[in-house]
Amino acid sequence: MTDDVGDDPFTRRDAARDLARAAMRVERPRGDAAPMPPPRAAATWALLFVAGCAALLAAVLTGLLLHPGATPAPQAAQAAARAGFAAGPYDQVASADEAGILAAPQDGLRVFRLAQAPDVIVLAFPSLHRQALTLDRVGAFVEKAGMPRDHVLADADLLSRIAQAGEDFDSFYYGHDYRAADLARFFATAEADQTALDPDETALKRFLAADGMLRPGAVGAVISVPPLSGQPPVDAEARATILRHEVSHGVYFTDPAYRAYTARFWAEAMTEAERAAFRKMLAGEGYDTSNEDLMRNEMQAYLVHTPDRRYFDPSRLGIDAAGLRQRFIQGMPAGWLRDETE
Repeated sequence: MTDDVGDDPFTRRDAARDLARAAMRVERPRGDAAPMPPPRAAATWALLFVAGCAALLAAVLTGLLLHPGATPAPQAAQAAARAGFAAGPYDQVASADEAGILAAPQDGLRVFRLAQAPDVIVLAFPSLHRQALTLDRVGAFVEKAGMPRDHVLADADLLSRIAQAGEDFDSFYYGHDYRAADLARFFATAEADQTALDPDETALKRFLAADGMLRPGAVGAVISVPPLSGQPPVDAEARATILRHEVSHGVYFTDPAYRAYTARFWAEAMTEAERAAFRKMLAGEGYDTSNEDLMRNEMQAYLVHTPDRRYFDPSRLGIDAAGLRQRFIQGMPAGWLRDETE
């Protein structure tokens, strides 16, 4: 699906009509019903007003017919108006490290490029609800167990499945992480299915398309972090842990050396019992355990980059997680992520 006006003259005609109505602040009639007549006392003025509107509309349509290549208004502005929001936050992308992201105001959506890895986009949301509206359907499509991979769930279906699992829409995720290819597949599938995107999803799609992240072969990732919250509880320590966990996913998606090292560690350095312990834990978190890439990616994020035991308690794995963690860190490729890993 697209909001572009395109080159079709009838589409341009309809777009011009919509713009003329909006400019004149005339409520658009629904269906085939005619507009309600004005009060009798204002009849004369109403007739003059309608005549003026008709003249303006005719002029606009005539211009379109005479100049079929003309654009009635910037298409980006039209698209934003139809979606019912301004795309402002995505127009103000700042570079920041984790400390800078955590210190930024939390009064609205803020968009960052991770300073050490600019291919990683960080979305810092003002609420878990706004985060869920933007990314929950992506998460269900990409990695949640029992969710379809061949089509995008409608909103009502997603809410029903979340409720059946005993979970809440807002806290379905505390943080998100997706590679460019998975985001491109989500949006392409939604378009093929003619599944309507929500305004927040549409805003993200436009930003990623403009950034080039939806092109075939693009290298990039989108991760997210929620704000401080009392209910559900997200304190400063939890927020920092969530961000570091998601940052490690972003590095996995965009750094071939780190991804290759993680794959070798999962396949060769870990025993089958250790892999089974992680699969069991991740199954309990709702992850699709048939996705081997997902399993090793989550292993490195939980084992090495999730220090808050409220989110990961290594003692519950039933393996020597501390020794396993130390072995992973010792073999990590040189670079900022290793330097910043305790």
